[in-house]
Amino acid sequence: MQQFADTAAHGPDLGAGPIRLACRSQCGIAWFQQQLWDPDMSPGRNNFVLLRKSIKRNRLALPYREPELEPEPLPSPKPMVEAKLLEQHITEKLHSRFEQTFRNRMAQLLKEQRLRILTLNNKRKQQLQALELEHHRQTEEFEEKLVQSRQLLRDEQACNLQLKQTIEGQAAKIEGIREYFEHKLRNAKSVEISQLQALKSNYEMEVEAKVEAATTELKEHLQRREVELMYRDEQLSSLHEEIARLRRENQELLSHSGDHMLEKVSRKGVSFVAYHQGLGHITIPLEDMGTYLETPVVYAAARCGVTEQHYNHWLAHYRSPRCEAMDESGKMCGKPVERIDSPGDFLSGESDLCNVHQHPAGKAFALVRG
Repeated sequence: MQQFADTAAHGPDLGAGPIRLACRSQCGIAWFQQQLWDPDMSPGRNNFVLLRKSIKRNRLALPYREPELEPEPLPSPKPMVEAKLLEQHITEKLHSRFEQTFRNRMAQLLKEQRLRILTLNNKRKQQLQALELEHHRQTEEFEEKLVQSRQLLRDEQACNLQLKQTIEGQAAKIEGIREYFEHKLRNAKSVEISQLQALKSNYEMEVEAKVEAATTELKEHLQRREVELMYRDEQLSSLHEEIARLRRENQELLSHSGDHMLEKVSRKGVSFVAYHQGLGHITIPLEDMGTYLETPVVYAAARCGVTEQHYNHWLAHYRSPRCEAMDESGKMCGKPVERIDSPGDFLSGESDLCNVHQHPAGKAFALVRG
């Protein structure tokens, strides 16, 4: 830093005379030039103006005192005869001082302009170098792409040549085959009728043999399928018997498990009650507990005196009573209909239709029921 301060050139005046400035454009130590940078002297972002303002704010509260200029001694008053000489002497002094100040100011402005020109030139050089590097990079990329494109072109040309040779070979082969069959056709025309009949009979015999063999194979396959079906039916029958046996065992386990826990609970006066739509709250006997736990919907349908399918259809109607008729476009009518509270009173295809889509018999039934 001391070497920088000793060898640096003059910079702009920040208020107390020109400062020492070492930057990229003016550096007294050549090997440090690339590690330095240039100040920004553009209008509105001038670094020296910002430095001058920061120094003027003096946030560090550094003591500063303006130097006191000692007044130059003026010549002692003389008689009125020498007043003109005194005025001339003062004028010369002021003129000399202002001239020196003007020269210093002009020299400082010239130095600042030179520094600004150097920084701008250096900045333009850096931008030019960056542009040259980018241009060089793009040139290399374009050259690489050009080489790849040329290689692809050569590969395509070689492929086209190979395809052309293949097509020519295929054309020659097809031409040879055509000539061969033309020759065979000419020879076939000269065959006698007896030979054609012999060929025809041989062909029919071969077809009959192939049909007979295929028929025998199909019959054997059908026999195997029949055996497999019979074996599968036996397996299904045994599986049904096994399911029935397991259900009985499940019922027995439910009635005897846990040291007859359910039976004890039932003897204590506890009833097993379940709620189903269409039945309300129902009491389930102990002997039916296994059946209910296995298929509660089937049990509820049986208690209502209907089939499981009928009960499910009524349950869908009970939850959403609407017309389920379909128009020609396959769209459901969806109009609200009267809800049937009992599964036994529900008629599929009538109770779930509105008055527009009901059949006459269904309308009469609805009137009688009403």
